Amino acid sequence: MEFSFYFLLIFFQTIACVHCELSNVAFTLGQTNHLYLSHGEQLTYNKIITNLSAEFDSLGSFVSRKPGLYAFHFFSLAHSESRTWIELFKNTDYICSIFGYTSHGYADAGNSVFLHLNEHDTVSIKSHPSYDTTLYGTGDQMYTTFTGVLLNPDDAEYPYQKESFSVGLNHHFQTSQGDIVRYNNIIKTGKFTAAMDGTYIFHYHGLAQNDEAIWLELYRNGEYVNSAFGHTDSGYADAGNTVILHLSRGDQVYIKARNNYQVNLYGAADQVYATFSGNLLAPLSHDSEDSRSETSFSVGLSHHFTGTNLIFDRVFSNRAGRYSPVTGHFTAKESGVYVFHFHALSRSDAHIWVDLYHDYHYIDSLYGGSDDEYATGSNAAALNLVAGDIVFLKSRQPSNSYYGAPDQVYCTFSGYKLDTTEELISGNPGVVFG
Repeated sequence: MEFSFYFLLIFFQTIACVHCELSNVAFTLGQTNHLYLSHGEQLTYNKIITNLSAEFDSLGSFVSRKPGLYAFHFFSLAHSESRTWIELFKNTDYICSIFGYTSHGYADAGNSVFLHLNEHDTVSIKSHPSYDTTLYGTGDQMYTTFTGVLLNPDDAEYPYQKESFSVGLNHHFQTSQGDIVRYNNIIKTGKFTAAMDGTYIFHYHGLAQNDEAIWLELYRNGEYVNSAFGHTDSGYADAGNTVILHLSRGDQVYIKARNNYQVNLYGAADQVYATFSGNLLAPLSHDSEDSRSETSFSVGLSHHFTGTNLIFDRVFSNRAGRYSPVTGHFTAKESGVYVFHFHALSRSDAHIWVDLYHDYHYIDSLYGGSDDEYATGSNAAALNLVAGDIVFLKSRQPSNSYYGAPDQVYCTFSGYKLDTTEELISGNPGVVFG
């Protein structure tokens, strides 16, 4: 399976030019129905949340028309006491998976990966060829989503060097010593080192072995940033997180296991759940209003919270102050396409249920519910915003309870603006394909 790990390390670089105009691609698709997928069946989506120049074939695969580096994010929620096992393919080559199962409730799962695509390359989402998948979804409970964005087009020229990587784990990983995850030793130290000052986004995900725990932490240099935790009895727990950070040249970012805690990650050549990806959104600019670093934010919850109005107190980044720690709202500084990521962990005696809103219009959700256990949830969306639009998270029920502590930040909300120049198709509720 030589190609399976072609995605594992990508450093995509272009240099030059003082002025350039980016033409970009971004989409988010959702599924509003319960779905039963038989062995190897391709997952299709029936709602367009956002579509900027994205094309799909008759089977529902994304088709690249603009070569470049793309980010893909896919999420789903298994029906009660059912399984979700979904795989992402580039053309016919397996890339990575998500898996979720608990006998005590609903299992959420998600993953992210960066891929370089040439013209006519396809990306598709399919159920595992040996197992059935049962997904939960309704019109106002959309958990199954597929988001793709063109981060760095091949035909765009930049006055700086681009930096990106995406790595995965193709074997089991166990430790109780707080070891750094080295992801197949592609990055020998397990640490990403920033080549320049700038605004970077990082995603990491993983799956615990059966009846074991996943507890990962992201560090910048020696400083704790945030965490991902999951455990379920007689099942496999999925967890992940995202953060946007401002790094100086030479800063290092890495994923490690929690100190003095047994962590057991699942991995195999054809089952890659543990991934770590990063991308330079823009060089850090102190005198330009045009940089994407000026329109990004990343916040987290450093204390327990029960209620409906999610307001995050830990600020990782907030260029131009567009996220309000008073209202919990992000307000768009200028019109364009923005990409949002949100993650959460429940307390052991409660459920989590978070909805993403754009100007009070429902977009999609995460849910975590497993009796007497800690439950995780994640989702994402690319949205077309007009200057002054607000985007925020709201907890669905007053009884929803979220876990947080100063050194255990699981609940996060992040967003950034894409450079786009083309006409958008947004919010079309019709069938996408199939």
